[in-house]
Amino acid sequence: MFTNAQTFTTWTASDGLPSSNLRDVAVAADGSIWLATQLGVAHFDGSTFTTHNTTTHPGLADNSISAIAVMANGDVWAGTDVGVSVFNGSSYTSYTTADGLSDNQVNNIKQAPNGDVWIGTINGVTRYSGSTFTAFGSPDIPFGGVTYIAFAANGEVWLGGGLGGVIIYNGSAFSLLTTADGLVSNKIRSIAFDAGQYKWVGTAKGISVFDDANIHIADHTRPFILPAPDTLNPVTDVAIDGQGVLWAAVYVDYLVTEGGISAYDGTWHQYETVDGLAGPNVRRIAIDDNDDVWVTTSTGLTRISGYHVGIAEQAADASFTLFPNPATDQVTIQLASITNGSEVVRILDAQGRVVHSERINTRAVIDVSAFDAGIYFLQVGGGSKRFVIVR
Repeated sequence: MFTNAQTFTTWTASDGLPSSNLRDVAVAADGSIWLATQLGVAHFDGSTFTTHNTTTHPGLADNSISAIAVMANGDVWAGTDVGVSVFNGSSYTSYTTADGLSDNQVNNIKQAPNGDVWIGTINGVTRYSGSTFTAFGSPDIPFGGVTYIAFAANGEVWLGGGLGGVIIYNGSAFSLLTTADGLVSNKIRSIAFDAGQYKWVGTAKGISVFDDANIHIADHTRPFILPAPDTLNPVTDVAIDGQGVLWAAVYVDYLVTEGGISAYDGTWHQYETVDGLAGPNVRRIAIDDNDDVWVTTSTGLTRISGYHVGIAEQAADASFTLFPNPATDQVTIQLASITNGSEVVRILDAQGRVVHSERINTRAVIDVSAFDAGIYFLQVGGGSKRFVIVR
């Protein structure tokens, strides 16, 4: 599982941020970090923070930034409560409902693989294609607006409804996934797709998992263990790193004020301020090309770096080795020793279901070409190793 090798590094206003109150985070192609803060846009090149506000950049719509995204061409889109502003590298241009936005209060911004920009607002969603804004609202978008945007491999746009469940747009029509389809809550906060196109939906009451056919298969209602009597798990964001580990941000401010971030590799691992997080009120997560996890909170920015799940598991259990990891078509198992002439090998999926079982001697090659991409666990005797299948 996870080792103690993770490093938590935190930055606040005292380190150059315009404000420690952060709302969103995005990673640019060059690895630099862009942040939505209470007092402007912040750019972090790894050593220095640069602030954009209405004084330094008069084209910015407002200093209170709610959402941020970096496009393939390098443009930075910043959402506010009074419209969206686009930074082209030197200046900002702002757009409002007068230009076609569904609402001026922006919740989330994402770029689709085809280059279109989608903007979730409190009153719907807007697609920016070429130079045209197209707004979608009622009845296609239920009351509560759109809090999050994600894109499926088949071209579908998945929208997190503030109150109405998951809204799926196939390019011509909208459909819904709600509590009637298995969601633990219709208040959606985030959506992540794993390598097998399983959907991990963060809601106000935990995480619901849907398979590649959009069938509900599992719920994780307590990824973060809260002190009694509060067990509610409002999830504010979910993201999946390059190793297939799911990261979930949880924050509750009801009977207690608690929160942090949890990582799922088949077992939940919980991190809090005592571990080095900037604070309990975690807003958004971004993962860079090094698998460093950038966590925004209301009291600062934290980077979690240095964990290597596969290496840690191999070191933790020397009874057998498994390679390659990640795998594509096959995995090889090499036993360090055997006691009864052979050993039973089992492969379990992320939900704990046995998908393969066989008895082997010292070494075996197992064909996994028919398995969906995703997280799996290989068990031999009392040992277990996590591996990822990619396509």
